[in-house]
Amino acid sequence: MKRIIFTLFLLSYGQEIIPQFNVIQSIDFDTQQRVVYGLTGEYDYSYALRYEDGNLETWNLTQIFNLPFYWISTTIDESDNIWAFMGNKIYKFNGINWSQIDAPPQVWSAKYSDLNIDNNNLWITIEHYEGAYRLNLTDTTWTIFDSLTPEYGFPGIITIKRDSVWIPTSQGLVLIFNDSVSVVLDTLTSGIPTQELCCFFIDSNENRWLGSSNKGLIKWIDDTTFVSYNTSNSSLPHNFVNAIDEDSQGNLWLATDGGFACLKSDTIISYSYLINKSIISLSVDNLDRIWFGDLGTGNLLMFDGSNIITLTSVSDESYLHFDFQMSQNYPNPFNPLTTVKYQIPEISFVTIKVYDVLGRKVSTLINEEKSIGSYEVEFDATGLSSAIYFYRIQADDFTQVKKMILLK
Repeated sequence: MKRIIFTLFLLSYGQEIIPQFNVIQSIDFDTQQRVVYGLTGEYDYSYALRYEDGNLETWNLTQIFNLPFYWISTTIDESDNIWAFMGNKIYKFNGINWSQIDAPPQVWSAKYSDLNIDNNNLWITIEHYEGAYRLNLTDTTWTIFDSLTPEYGFPGIITIKRDSVWIPTSQGLVLIFNDSVSVVLDTLTSGIPTQELCCFFIDSNENRWLGSSNKGLIKWIDDTTFVSYNTSNSSLPHNFVNAIDEDSQGNLWLATDGGFACLKSDTIISYSYLINKSIISLSVDNLDRIWFGDLGTGNLLMFDGSNIITLTSVSDESYLHFDFQMSQNYPNPFNPLTTVKYQIPEISFVTIKVYDVLGRKVSTLINEEKSIGSYEVEFDATGLSSAIYFYRIQADDFTQVKKMILLK
């Protein structure tokens, strides 16, 4: 992915161009299971946000501290204090007020920056990684781990497991243990298929997983044995894996540059038919709901196992709401059954019809009033010939048309 500070960020997938402003870089849950996240806005604001049951609290740190726009990441400590990294300062919200702590001069947040917290320490990494920076939260003193030279590339998500701090970078996996920094995985010292790493995760069975920027999901068995899940050998929607988390059933959820996916019983299940945008951050809550951000809009999204629910990120309407939306049918191509999902933000009379390429109606799937919510309807194409068809939703003033392929 390409970095151009303070200009337009674009990411290209074939024919699709996706803007990289309004980015949610971090998603966490506090002890009350409120969702806390950082939102880097459209070149004019940097937000920390906290969401619970339709209520959204927003703090525009750019405005509160009279600062220009910076990339922002957030995290939470055990007392539910919110911490943010923006510019060259650390910010803390204690439930009442925000305060700030100066970082060392060389520390400056950028798109490829992260922060995490364990016990009494706050850890941060910055672009062009040369180590890491640790803030003691009791006496606000800094320890700098900069023993790696030269620069060690772009850092990914900081993972803290017991006494170990793991930092994936674009040139290998770095471990900080007992105040010592070392490179534990790269292509020179192991059999890993790539050293361009974005995230590291240890699951509940102590299996070690790596998300890469070019080789997909990698299982680290030992330093000579690695198992890869990529677009060539699985249904992984994209080989750029930005984040990994685990649900209560031991399934791994993956944020990729082509949407999100799940590794279940050694099989990748792709949900790119619901959303195929780049997902930077992803987290699973205690109800096994999947939370992530919508790149380009800044909306917080939640996947409940069946549907994606859209939450308003920053607006005057700080409550849960649905947008009118109709998803791509799944599967596609299909034979003869396929499913269309849609969501309605208000009581509406909804019509969904299917047409052939000549514009002739071949089926009416829905023609009735619907309450607020998410729905799905099945289309049975038995008796129709293999061809391209179009399905159209009409709900109040909202209209959308999508293409489906019947292949017998």
